[in-house]
Amino acid sequence: MKKHIIDKAKGQIIILAVHLCGTLSIKAVDIFNKNENVKLFALKPCCLPRMLYARRGDVFRIGHHEFDAKDVCSNGSFNKKDWTGPPRWHLEPKFNLWADNLFKGILIDDNVNQSSNDQCGVLVPSKSGLKAKNEISIQVDGVKQFIKGDRSIIESY
Repeated sequence: MKKHIIDKAKGQIIILAVHLCGTLSIKAVDIFNKNENVKLFALKPCCLPRMLYARRGDVFRIGHHEFDAKDVCSNGSFNKKDWTGPPRWHLEPKFNLWADNLFKGILIDDNVNQSSNDQCGVLVPSKSGLKAKNEISIQVDGVKQFIKGDRSIIESY
């Protein structure tokens, strides 16, 4: 993606990452973090990472943040619209922790400790942009976490 899209872009890039399953959310945050020409990043994570990562004892690293896979991994998956796994309401605290960790991994500038707040409705400005985490209800019985990184506020158009 970097070689064929990001490096060839003649202008600024916006990444809209909707319903990214498992560790694809980590990859999306990494793309934002590693590419200054990506000016706006919006993420709505979907599924939690699979238990494979927890069983191996993996530690996820995003930006300057790291966390144990065992804290956010879960069994279960969708097959089309059918959920197989633990009751989804049971996974909500784990999903909230997953979103919190993704949020903490977003780098706007070199400020390592940009936020220790795990709550939704968080807006963290810096000299280079801002990041935000919001809960927005747009679907019934679904995840509501939205995460944003924005470097565009420092540029004039």
